[in-house]
Amino acid sequence: MMASFVTVSRRPFLCSPFLPSFEPVSLEFRRSQSSYRRTKQRLRVKPDASFGPSSDKTQDHIIYNPPSSSPSVYHTPTKFLPPDDARRNLRPNSSATGQNVEDLPAAFKSATEKRYHLTPSDVLEIRRLRLSDPMTWSRGKLAKRFDCSPIFIAQVCEASPQKKEIQRQVLEAVQSRWGAKRRMAREDRKLRKDAWGRDE
Repeated sequence: MMASFVTVSRRPFLCSPFLPSFEPVSLEFRRSQSSYRRTKQRLRVKPDASFGPSSDKTQDHIIYNPPSSSPSVYHTPTKFLPPDDARRNLRPNSSATGQNVEDLPAAFKSATEKRYHLTPSDVLEIRRLRLSDPMTWSRGKLAKRFDCSPIFIAQVCEASPQKKEIQRQVLEAVQSRWGAKRRMAREDRKLRKDAWGRDE
């Protein structure tokens, strides 16, 4: 009895099953001609004289080159307009309209005037109220009552030990509900901050 052998033709690895074995499928990605031409046209910018430094000026100066769009009098700042330019008359709040610069509001708020109206007895009263009930008499309430700033209250009297103890108890109550992951993360954060101080 003779053994029959079947010949199996091997196809290339990168070959589609619907194509003949001699035409491999190309996996090369290529941009189409239309998108390439459109991108090239958008990147092609017409050179302008204002793109580079001018030959007659040796010092640094401002180059103002607005994008092409509908013309508006607000595009060119007044600083770049000549003194006899007609566009100066079209701008509001300019000297051509007759409005003075002094009539315009100030750019910054005026500095508040410092007042020294509290007496030593008022300072003692602030300290007494702060020590008696620090939770009720906070910095804001004391500042509102004595008509001063909270910064002055902080300078006059420091936080009472009673309030510090209350804050410590609140912090301990919050930390008692932490799990192992959060506690480990807080310890890692503290170690990182210590390393920052040592520049490590």
